[in-house]
Amino acid sequence: MSLRLEAEQAMGLRFPERNGEAVIRFEETMEVPHGAEVLMRGFYRDPEDIKKGFKNLHQETANLLEILIPRRARLREWLEELPEQPKEAESFLRETSEKIQHQDHRVSQLETELISKLAESSLEDLFPLPLSAFATLSYTDPSAKIFLRTLGRLAEILKLSPEVLRQVVRVHFLNSLLILAGQDLDGQSFQRGNEDAILIGIASFFTIKHLKKHPPEFQHCYGEWVKAWGGKSFLRLIPQESSIEKARAAMIFWRRNPELSWDDIWNGLHSFELEKVTSPRALSSWPVR
Repeated sequence: MSLRLEAEQAMGLRFPERNGEAVIRFEETMEVPHGAEVLMRGFYRDPEDIKKGFKNLHQETANLLEILIPRRARLREWLEELPEQPKEAESFLRETSEKIQHQDHRVSQLETELISKLAESSLEDLFPLPLSAFATLSYTDPSAKIFLRTLGRLAEILKLSPEVLRQVVRVHFLNSLLILAGQDLDGQSFQRGNEDAILIGIASFFTIKHLKKHPPEFQHCYGEWVKAWGGKSFLRLIPQESSIEKARAAMIFWRRNPELSWDDIWNGLHSFELEKVTSPRALSSWPVR
């Protein structure tokens, strides 16, 4: 079964068709969107400054070696044959010791500065990014656009499989598009306003349910991607232990009834589940148009 058909079956919706073909406005592009610059740059706030730090440390380390290497060679000579004058050795050791101490202090100072700058470069500074850095979803003309370069960069930084990451993000946005633009099985179309939090939460629920059929790597990649744009709170909209049937029913009620909030619908379904054994209520009592 294709991914589209599986999504349609799980949600009880279907994509609009034209000439017998499903209309899915789905684009993958190599563009780098606004907001993704930080990710593309990577961990370093100022890469050129970090490079300059390494360059300076490299140079001062070389200067230290220019003192140490001749000193080592002279010491090796004196292992075999002592210097003619003890004062010669004393003077050499004092002079090189002072140079070593001075140069070692310089190297230590540069190391401390560089370590401090490197410590400022972390995942916490890089994330979270806006969701739009990875993909966008249009409500006016329902369509999705996925930015492959930013996904590839994320996979590189977090050591994820680029192809698996691409697949899980495709599943998420295919589900999002279906919720946004899909038709009920009776052919009617319903669309809520710009309610990103609810849309993302529903799409995430169905995405995770789908990914459980795949190796654990798929769920891991999806979880890391969600964390990258600060979306973990959306995953709590529908508890994962909930049945697909319950989530599907709530989603359909939500789409059809813009005057009802998601919480109203979800709590109503929960109450219905609790009462249906002792006091069954007809689903027709719900204000479904």
